[in-house]
Amino acid sequence: MRKWLCLLALVAYLATTLAAAFFLPVGVRAQGGARFSAVEIDLWPEFDRPAVLVIQHFTLASDIVLPAGLTVRIPAQATVNAVASKEVGGALVNIDYDRQIQGDWALISLSAASRDIQIEYYDTLIQQGATRQYVFLWPGDYAVDSFAVQFQMPIEASDLQAKPTLPNSSVGADGLTYYTSEFGSLAVEQTFTLEVTYQKATDTLSAPSLNLQPAENPANATGRVTWTQYVPWVLGILGVILILFGLVAGVLYWQSRWRNSGGVTRQRHASRREKTGGQSEEIYCHQCGRRAQPGDLFCRACGTRLRHGEQ
Repeated sequence: MRKWLCLLALVAYLATTLAAAFFLPVGVRAQGGARFSAVEIDLWPEFDRPAVLVIQHFTLASDIVLPAGLTVRIPAQATVNAVASKEVGGALVNIDYDRQIQGDWALISLSAASRDIQIEYYDTLIQQGATRQYVFLWPGDYAVDSFAVQFQMPIEASDLQAKPTLPNSSVGADGLTYYTSEFGSLAVEQTFTLEVTYQKATDTLSAPSLNLQPAENPANATGRVTWTQYVPWVLGILGVILILFGLVAGVLYWQSRWRNSGGVTRQRHASRREKTGGQSEEIYCHQCGRRAQPGDLFCRACGTRLRHGEQ
């Protein structure tokens, strides 16, 4: 019985530990010393909203053990559009994250099971008449081997000014002009700031003019399933398993008590019969009337043969 109780206790402990490790917010898990082999920042102002769509592409270094805990800082006023990981086939799959405000920053905590992570958010674009301005800041939380920036020039915009400069330009398949630059490696706590301004007299957005759909949150993609959809089922199955284990333990416990109780009772009855069985009948000599001792065949007084069991 003790073996079964110990086994049930072990199963309950393991189930509780796994559930805690699986369902606790990723922000409370240990992060470790992560490092990125590459980071690319895409800045798309006035793409499908009158704001700046910031797309951050992260590639974890090959020596980082997966899954890896990450906490990335983005501006507190930013609106998260997607947090996703790239599968082997290249498809983006939504992953869960925890968002906490800390001063001027929002901390996006996640567990990366893939080396390629993408975070998208919308940030505020400063508009003063026809002048547009945006400042991007990399806070330097992680070391980066190769840091690059791509700026998408909005439709009907002109006179781009960037500090530091974005000297490389090319026209994409969508007809928009992209300005890029690579800035090499960045150490931990080494920040990077990019200031851009441009002129644009209209409020026309780029995406509708290109007949493109707004950037889609991977969580809303058709046919895409995330593990959070199975959380209620997992918890339900876990609860049923624990209840079944409890019922089995109860049945075994009461069976053990019943068997032990029945055995003791039978032993007591047997012992009582053994103790009293030889003394339950008193024998007297029918000749002289003297009481015989247990086991006597003849009277000790007159020698007459005793009559056992006779009236």
